[in-house]
Amino acid sequence: MIKYIMVISMAFYCAVGYSQTGTNAKYVFLFIGDGMGVNQIYATEMYVDAKPGEIKVDRLLMTDFPVSSNMTTYSANTFVTGSAAAGTAMSTGFKTDNGILGKSPDKSIVYESISVKLKRAGFKVGILSSVMIDHATPASFYAHQDSRNMYYDISMELPTYDIDYFGGGGFHYRKGKNGDQPDSYENAIKYGYTIADSHDEFNKLKNGDEKVIAINPERYPLGEFYWVIDKREGALSLADFTQKGIEILDNDKGFFMMIEGGKIDWACHGNDGVTMIHEVLAFNDAIKEAYAFYLEHPDETLIIVTADHETGSMYTGINYAMHPELLQYQVISVQEFKRKMNDIKENNENNMVSFLQILDTIQSDFGLGNSAIGLGLDDNEKALLKRAYGNQFEGGNEVNPDADYLVSEEIKSIGETAAYILNKKAGIGWGSNDHSGMPVPVRVLGAGQEEFSRFFDNTDLPKKIQKVMGM
Repeated sequence: MIKYIMVISMAFYCAVGYSQTGTNAKYVFLFIGDGMGVNQIYATEMYVDAKPGEIKVDRLLMTDFPVSSNMTTYSANTFVTGSAAAGTAMSTGFKTDNGILGKSPDKSIVYESISVKLKRAGFKVGILSSVMIDHATPASFYAHQDSRNMYYDISMELPTYDIDYFGGGGFHYRKGKNGDQPDSYENAIKYGYTIADSHDEFNKLKNGDEKVIAINPERYPLGEFYWVIDKREGALSLADFTQKGIEILDNDKGFFMMIEGGKIDWACHGNDGVTMIHEVLAFNDAIKEAYAFYLEHPDETLIIVTADHETGSMYTGINYAMHPELLQYQVISVQEFKRKMNDIKENNENNMVSFLQILDTIQSDFGLGNSAIGLGLDDNEKALLKRAYGNQFEGGNEVNPDADYLVSEEIKSIGETAAYILNKKAGIGWGSNDHSGMPVPVRVLGAGQEEFSRFFDNTDLPKKIQKVMGM
């Protein structure tokens, strides 16, 4: 039955006029801000150059694009999608169940991605992300697996489609989860790929290079980029990988590049508003690289900015108030603050660190406790921090810097508590630590932009891209 529906839908697809257009987009950039809803964008715009008493926003580049619409995100089995199902819809044009990559809900049909179709048509293709390139969203543009969590299998499948350029994060498990399987780097090399995972190798990449996997040398052990807010010296950015992708892929036939800001979603899962804002700004910097290319090729370039879903049910405004200027005083990600707390605890195992000492560190890294800047702490807020301090320093509870997200009022660590208090004072609220079912923004500029001007479903995205590329 599913195969029959697939045939009919493709016939309808052709019948309604998805054929070659007069002026085609030759170069297409698809930017996916993972977890990035309208409020994530708007909070970032309020944050930029915020000053006390000023009511204004500084528009991001994407917000100024001439086409502004929205896209539904639900999956085949729920109104609240996961990244694998959303990515599958956005890359293949078909819905699937949450957790499945590139296959039908019953896993009996393999869906071909737009990346593979465009590659076969002679376009060059790039897939980039600030998280691991075998993670759900980038993987949905090439892989077909029963579960998004089959990271090793995804990494072994990656080189089989001759995609020209992979860039960004690394692989979850190069030798399998237990470290006892064939190396996925070596597997890619067998397929003719070059692995560039140092600054020198990255800098040497040039136009015309084929089959490149460029991996950020500055990354967490699992493979994702460091947080932008933590300002790791020398770390390559998503903008760097986008610029390098343009350099490598530029050719007379054209190219398609998918660029994911993957850590926007991760920050929202952790309800870390300021860290999220810095990730959106880094994502916007990557869009600027595409825009610079567009200015050189305005009649042939299309830039699409959207999201796979929204994360955190984020809202702006508490009790009719927003104070985005207060967010500037957080200068560290919650994840790195957790590491700092763990280091303090470990280095003072026999000498208990006092709550007052921790409050000093919180003030340095979040501004909390400084009444002169509007971030004084009331008794309830101090009690929340004291409880988190007790759990972490006196209760013997271990805090995993790579997990332990804030859940409702169950404050699990000092860092999450500090972020919760700062967000609330600034006027940022969160409804959950997970995805929401709300539609996501679509912002478009360039050749064929009018095709995206009306509200559409995520399964229509690849069809529209193929149409404007003359497929």
